Amino acid sequence: MRVLITGGAGFIGSHVADLLIEDGAEVCVFDSFISGRRDHLPVGVTVIEGDIRDQLALERAMGGMTHVVHLAAQVSVPASIDNPFLTHDVNVIGTRNVLRVARNAGVKRVVYASSAAVYGDHPELPKTEESPLQPQSPYATSKIANETDAETSGLSTLGLRFFNVYGPRQEADHPYASVVPRWVAAARDGRPVELHGDGAQTRDFIHVRDVARAIVLALKSTYEGVCNIASGIETTLREVLLHLGEILQKDVQLEHKPVRTGDIKRSVAQISRVREKIGFVTEISLRDGLRSLVV
Repeated sequence: MRVLITGGAGFIGSHVADLLIEDGAEVCVFDSFISGRRDHLPVGVTVIEGDIRDQLALERAMGGMTHVVHLAAQVSVPASIDNPFLTHDVNVIGTRNVLRVARNAGVKRVVYASSAAVYGDHPELPKTEESPLQPQSPYATSKIANETDAETSGLSTLGLRFFNVYGPRQEADHPYASVVPRWVAAARDGRPVELHGDGAQTRDFIHVRDVARAIVLALKSTYEGVCNIASGIETTLREVLLHLGEILQKDVQLEHKPVRTGDIKRSVAQISRVREKIGFVTEISLRDGLRSLVV
């Protein structure tokens, strides 16, 4: 395989690059380096700096590629509310560029990042791939547009609806950073952790290395459509705090904050489709994953 990874120097993309290099693939990383880091990349990858909104740059990078992993995006729900126009520009227009250029280049397979955000707060649980879509943010709306564009692209595509991904190389100091890296950094340093709401809200956490394995399996699969990528385990945010306290062997101090606009109350995935269609199951428990970040 000759694989182009958009956003390949980012949190998830760099782990995918690791696995593909280990698997013997030729890997080209296409990244704007707005948030991606070169020091996260393994030896052996080709690196091209560029933006997915630049069609000519994509055409130069895509030449000779057989597969594409499309991860480049504006990935924050709060940031999408603050700047919906940028989110549309990067996520919707950028993805359309990737799909168009991939089709013209004769790419065999495109695996792209969707999100559990497409489900919103519909009460049906667990979320199946057939659950109603109720986007509550410009980010979620952009991911629904990505799925529609992929389905009508004429390419072999598989969209992966990532639930709450965490793990090494995830930024903790970004203003829109996810809850796990922020909490781990604060608890480890003895600072209060910010808890938005009462902590009863739930998430389905999955380790980034498991996500990277799922992406590689998806590249090798012929299944088309969308799949949930998750552990299938519903965890409250307060349970995450308890895990951190037990691992650190100290009480975690809280700083209560209002619920954020666009946040959902409960989230857990049905994961039978991804297991049956591409043979993926998670290997890393939340407790083990948190321990690896703290120790």
